[in-house]
Amino acid sequence: MARSIRRNKTKFVLRIELIILVLVLVAMIVTTVCLSIPSASEKRLEEFNNAITEYNTANSTSYGTLTDESVIRKASLKKISSELSDASKGTEENPRYTYVLYGSLVDSTILQYLSTIDKEAQQREVRVVYLYSSEKVDKQEDKDDIEFLADLEKDEDVFNADVLEGVDEVDLLKTPAFYVYKNGELVFNSTTIVEDGSYNWELIINKAFSK
Repeated sequence: MARSIRRNKTKFVLRIELIILVLVLVAMIVTTVCLSIPSASEKRLEEFNNAITEYNTANSTSYGTLTDESVIRKASLKKISSELSDASKGTEENPRYTYVLYGSLVDSTILQYLSTIDKEAQQREVRVVYLYSSEKVDKQEDKDDIEFLADLEKDEDVFNADVLEGVDEVDLLKTPAFYVYKNGELVFNSTTIVEDGSYNWELIINKAFSK
C-alpha cells in the first residue's frame, strides 16, 4: 500500500513538473513572437528610413536617416484638423505650435531634409513634426479632375482654417512645403519664400522653427 502511495505521489510530481515545463516553453514562445513583432514606432521609422536608403542607393546620395528618438510622425487630414483645433486653445503667454511638413516620401527634397528637420526639432524640444502626405502630393496629373479638385478643396479648408494676415494661404498643389501654425493659426508658409528665391531649405528650416 505504501509503495502504491509513493508511486502515485511520484506520478503527481512528474505531472506537475511537466505542466510547469510546458507552461514555461509556451511563455518563452509567446515572448519571442511578441518581441519579434515591430511596434508602431518601429514600423514608422522603418518606412522613413527605407525610403531614404532606397533613394540613396538609386541616386548615389548620402541623405541622413532617422534615429529612434525621431519626432517625425505621419498624419491624416483628420489628425491635422484635430491638432489645429486643440492648438487654437493656446495663448500668447503659452503658445501652442503645430509643424506640418507637406510632401511625399518619393520627393527628393523631403528625403534630403527629413533628418535635418528631425534633428532641429529635437534640439528645440519640439514634441512632434507631422508629415502630411496624401494623393494630392503624388497624383498631380489629376489636378483637372472635378472630383480631385473637390477633395483637394476639403483639405485646403483645414489647412487654411485660420491664416495670419500677411501669410499666403496653403496651396496643396505646391510641394514640398513646410507650414507652421501658432495657436491653430497659419503663421509660416515656406512656399512663399521658396518662390521668390530668397531661401534655400536650410534657411527655411531655421526660419520655420524660429516662429
